[in-house]
Amino acid sequence: MFCRTPGNRIDTLEATQYHLTETTMTFFFHELLMVLATLCMLTAVSAAVFFRHSRYWLKIHKSFNSISGIFLFSGAIMAIIMIWQQKGEHLDGFHPIAGSITIGLAIVSLFLGFYQSKVKTRRQVLKTLHIWLGRLCVLSIIVALLAGLVRAGII
Repeated sequence: MFCRTPGNRIDTLEATQYHLTETTMTFFFHELLMVLATLCMLTAVSAAVFFRHSRYWLKIHKSFNSISGIFLFSGAIMAIIMIWQQKGEHLDGFHPIAGSITIGLAIVSLFLGFYQSKVKTRRQVLKTLHIWLGRLCVLSIIVALLAGLVRAGII
C-alpha cells in the first residue's frame, strides 16, 4: 500500500494513524454540520408554526432555512470527502440513502419556498407543496441523522 524505497521510508503504522485522524476529523465536521443543519431546519419550521403572527416570522424562517441549506450542502461535501478517503466503504447502508433523500427534499423545498412568492398563479399549490416537503424534509433529516449515529456506533 505504501511505497518503501531506501530514500523514502514510510512507517505503515504512522500512515494508518494519519489516515484515521484525517477521516476522524472529516467525520467530526460532517456530523457537526449535519447537526447544525438539523437545528437550523427545526428552528425555521418552528418559526413558521409558532411565530406565524409575529411580523418577522418570514425573515426568521427564510434565514434559518437558508443557513440550514448551507450547512446541509457543506455536510454533504464532507460526506463525499469521507467516502473518497474510505474508497467508497461508506456508501452501503440506509444512512447514505436517507441523506440523499434529505438533500433532494431540501433543495426542492427551498426552491419552492422562494419561488412561491414570485409567481402570481398557483401560489396556493406551491405553498402546500412547500409545507409538506418541508415536513418530509425535517422527518428525513432526523431519520438520516439517527441512522448515521447508529452506523457510527454512537447510539
